[in-house]
Amino acid sequence: MADKVRLTSTCNTSSWGESSSSSSSSSSSQQRHCATIVGDTVIDLGMLEEASLFDAATSLTPNTFRGQTTLNIFIAQPKPVWTAVRRCLVELLANDGSDPRLQQNQPLQQAAFYPYDNTVTMHLPMEIQEYTDFYSSREHATNVGIMFRGKDNALQPNWLHLPVGYHGRASTVQVSGHSFHRPRGQLQTNPADASQGSTFGPCRLLDFELEIGTVVGGPPNPLGRAMTLEQAKDRIFGFVLLNDWSARDIQKFEYVPLGPFTSKNFCTTISPWIVPTDALEPFRAATSAGSQSDPVPLPYLNDPSYSSYDVDLFVSILTQQNPTQPHVICKSNFRNLYWNCAQQLVHHSITGCTMNPGDLLGSGTISGSTPDSFGSMLEQSWKGTKEVPLGNGETRKFLRDGDTVIVHGKGSSDLGRVGFGEARATILPPTEQSAGQVPTTTERFTNVKLYGFGRSSSTWRVRIALEAKSIPYETVSIDLDQAENQTPEYLSKNPLGQVPMLECLDSETQQTVRLSQSTAIIDFLEDAFPHRWRLFPSDAVDKAMAKQFVEIVNSGTQPLQNRNYLARLEKLSEGKITVTEEAQRVIERGLSALEVVVKQKKASQKGPYCMGTFCPTIVDVFMVPQLANARRYGLSVDSLFPLLVKIDQTCSTHPWFVKSKAD
Repeated sequence: MADKVRLTSTCNTSSWGESSSSSSSSSSSQQRHCATIVGDTVIDLGMLEEASLFDAATSLTPNTFRGQTTLNIFIAQPKPVWTAVRRCLVELLANDGSDPRLQQNQPLQQAAFYPYDNTVTMHLPMEIQEYTDFYSSREHATNVGIMFRGKDNALQPNWLHLPVGYHGRASTVQVSGHSFHRPRGQLQTNPADASQGSTFGPCRLLDFELEIGTVVGGPPNPLGRAMTLEQAKDRIFGFVLLNDWSARDIQKFEYVPLGPFTSKNFCTTISPWIVPTDALEPFRAATSAGSQSDPVPLPYLNDPSYSSYDVDLFVSILTQQNPTQPHVICKSNFRNLYWNCAQQLVHHSITGCTMNPGDLLGSGTISGSTPDSFGSMLEQSWKGTKEVPLGNGETRKFLRDGDTVIVHGKGSSDLGRVGFGEARATILPPTEQSAGQVPTTTERFTNVKLYGFGRSSSTWRVRIALEAKSIPYETVSIDLDQAENQTPEYLSKNPLGQVPMLECLDSETQQTVRLSQSTAIIDFLEDAFPHRWRLFPSDAVDKAMAKQFVEIVNSGTQPLQNRNYLARLEKLSEGKITVTEEAQRVIERGLSALEVVVKQKKASQKGPYCMGTFCPTIVDVFMVPQLANARRYGLSVDSLFPLLVKIDQTCSTHPWFVKSKAD
């Protein structure tokens, strides 16, 4: 392991992230995993938690990483938990760490470690609740102010008194490696006279903005209760690289009087790895301003340990003519902020605004004092008045289609190094899609086939579920009377030889998924098609109760009414127990119990179905085929189960049951 992962207790390079990983030597399905990265190795945090390697972090919420697709549960926990988990990782991964359990467990390493290459696909590390962008670099604000208002009025009167910001769109924050289309919008017809109105068209002055994103963590502050500066510092989980793309010409016409809107809402790119605040402590440094003395901030903003971090930031551009050698056009530093990230966060909350875990705060463009440190094309080209060389003979004033912008960052000191990875995105031509056209949803699971037998009540359950969810499927008949379920071909797919069996294609992995057992199949359909009609109630108690009712049929009755089992029982008892009599007995017993619990449930509900709802649920999906079994074996259902018969009559006209009934 020491050759695979190198992390000393002073290097502190681990970052939090979330990845989708699969090994080329594994045939398992691609799934999203919470992960950390050390050097060039991605480590599945869920696997480490499953192996109880975070047991020293005693306050860690169970299943923080295991089975999770984002880091939100971890981010929402208090700062001491973040620190404890990070300490566990250091002790597990460092060559001289005090916890050897991971280093001595080769099978766990093989399951949890992935090389950081094309076998790993990165995703957004958290579900972003809200996104706010600030304007906190004095150098950047001064440059922009000089361009538009002149040197004497470069900073607006409020700028030195508070962190200026605006609300962005969390829905368009994308993870590094994506592409996006050049936005369209309203462009001022006469650049010198807004009163002449606008035309509609693609943005001509597309720009990047070099920023750092602050990831808010910890329990949310109650509505109406502002944070203190020290509380805000404890709420900063970590940092990502951020590129807040800007359509300068669209912004020009729309920003008065409320600031940017559509010129900023179309795309923001972040790096996939969140660098924890603890990892940046060795790099804490004075801001480029040094101090805030003229004016001194109001008490709630006045930071006694006013500082930022010494992290070098770079912006490079790849072009279609030069797609392999990125040219660095900007070299800035995280120190170039007048308002630091804690001040931004405390100001955001000062009105009593609730700040939730997963909220993202953009720092604003981070520019330095020299032209090669300007963090946007607006500044680099000085409002389009000069060309910016790209090193291969090409120049730019603003960005062109096909350009790829790469933001990356790193810190180094006597105590170690830290890498942020990169935030990369490519500009595509504008789309021709007109307003009102909505892209269709692409299903992950396609080519659904249902293998079943016409008289099988278990098969009927799945047909009802497929109809309820409007999932197209192909029926493959398996004739149990002809023992087609015992053929080598079918047994190779379903070793138990039972029906039903569901088969589908996972479009993400191109693997065939095969499932048997009706309850497992319907559970899969609930999870795999979450945007379609759900058969289980959402309330926890109702959901558990529905499962209880279902199991009266599925496990309490179904195995005992199996015809092969009953025939064997009749044979072994030498005819003392007959198929029909025993089937009647177990079915009557099960449906009598179901009649009682359904009656109890419906006593407090007004709907016509088993759970007292106004639409069928999973209970009706199991009850109706079972009542058909009772009729098949000659039970007097009308007198024995009057309530279930009444519900069955209601279901008989419902489209799900009409369409799914076997011919």
